[in-house]
Amino acid sequence: MKPYKLLATAALLGFTLTGCDDFLEVTPEDKLIQDNYYTSREAIRDNTKALYSAKVWRDFHMNFHWKLDELVGDMYYTYDAEGQWYFGTYTDVNQYLNEGWKGIYNVVSQCNSVIMDMPGYVSGVAQEDVDAAIAEARAIRAYCYWYIAECWHDAPIITHNSNNIQNNIFNTPRNPQADIYRFALEDADWAIEHLPDTDADAYRATKATARAIRARILVTMASHSDYNYDRADLYSRAAADALAVIESRPNVKSIPFATLFDEVANDGPESLLAIQCGTLGYGTGNSKTIAWGRGARVADGCWGSGKGPTISLQSMYDQLDQRRKWTYMSNGDYYPNLDSQNGGYTYFTQYYEDGEVKESRNEMNAHIKKYVIGRDADGNGTTSNNQDASNNIYLLRLADMYLIYAEAIMGTSSSTSDTRALDQVNSVRERAGLPGLSTITYTDLLKERRREFAFESINWFDILRLRYREGDQTALEFLNSGYGSGYNRASMYVFKDWDQNDEAHANLPESYKIVSTVADGGQYDPIVLSASAFVLPIPSAATTSSPALLGEIVNYY
Repeated sequence: MKPYKLLATAALLGFTLTGCDDFLEVTPEDKLIQDNYYTSREAIRDNTKALYSAKVWRDFHMNFHWKLDELVGDMYYTYDAEGQWYFGTYTDVNQYLNEGWKGIYNVVSQCNSVIMDMPGYVSGVAQEDVDAAIAEARAIRAYCYWYIAECWHDAPIITHNSNNIQNNIFNTPRNPQADIYRFALEDADWAIEHLPDTDADAYRATKATARAIRARILVTMASHSDYNYDRADLYSRAAADALAVIESRPNVKSIPFATLFDEVANDGPESLLAIQCGTLGYGTGNSKTIAWGRGARVADGCWGSGKGPTISLQSMYDQLDQRRKWTYMSNGDYYPNLDSQNGGYTYFTQYYEDGEVKESRNEMNAHIKKYVIGRDADGNGTTSNNQDASNNIYLLRLADMYLIYAEAIMGTSSSTSDTRALDQVNSVRERAGLPGLSTITYTDLLKERRREFAFESINWFDILRLRYREGDQTALEFLNSGYGSGYNRASMYVFKDWDQNDEAHANLPESYKIVSTVADGGQYDPIVLSASAFVLPIPSAATTSSPALLGEIVNYY
């Protein structure tokens, strides 16, 4: 990314960007160069391609992005600052909260530079090519502001970082959530109008990308019963956008789920918007193999042995569901692409070699598979021990549009038998090896989405839409009961009567029982999230330097 005008302004004023508010900070990726640098379409596109790079998204995706899986109860992990998300006890000093805030606003800043600064440094390039570049940035900024509105509700809308620096505007107030939705929607509208139907670079935003983002925004707005929206109209428009995206791509039934999170699927037909990853050093790739990998047989240095799918998530999968094996590892699962140098990897609850425990069980008797692609030796350079695997991170994928379409057709009703909606749901289910449905409730749809999108940092936003529709109590009951499974997030497996290092019994399901209280041998009594978990606090690092963030909310429009 080359925010030239912004860098020039900073130099003229005699200060560095690190002296500004963290969330206004722009990370320069290249040196300042001459005016009129953008003298060709290729030069402009060379600039905008950085908007998709893992380096630009680093603070957002390295830690914060997947913490929402802990919050929704998909991922079990209770350690230190990360574990605070699982308990819902994170505060404004949580380091990962600060990373997420800085990270998402850094992406916004990069987009702003393309939208507001880049056109002033263009010469001899067709306006439609300039508009297409701006549209890429506005599509991504629309996604970012939708995300900000969901996580923090009321937050600053920043549009022109250069102008803020020139006018010493750093103490920025919050704008209301409804205004952020409107702003994001305007960005998406503009992007749809100016983006191409297809692009030679498969990773770039197209009309389908922008329509998918707009569908996400519209279905979120429509779920609100508190903003006096025309909800029927919003749902109708969301359905139209989702269907347009669906019809622009192959049916999901033809796209294998088993390899969907491997490097081979990068920028394939399932991908609508993804963070582009590579093995180019720390922060430039997908960190999840290292962060989630069980041990040395599946990753080159990792710390995921204590992470696993919650028992409530595990209970959601039918035995026929082919997604399960590629979402999390369970006893007896075989993966030819992991530890391939030794003939593949068979997962055991506890793995022994010569009578010694080599891979210990965790409290879930399972570990995460999705996004875990193995050691460097397994992937021919597609992963390394620098947290920089080259499998992309989805921000939007095709199956989401299928289920959003069904949700939009259902609208404010609690169920639907509409054949159009069921066709889309059943396409997703057919890929998973499951029978079709003849009717579906809103709760059923949330459960289907949980199975499809576990560990993709999407399901938290489904819970928020449930909250908007039906209130705090309903959403909390659903969340704290493990999506109605009856398994609270405190639930874990413990040995019944056997020594936990007893090889003869360690891999037998009947050796374990599920407990949810300390009295029964668990680590925790039921963990109950409260309504305060639904809105993330603004990090204290931001409010300290910008006290206006704690002041009155100011209308943007």
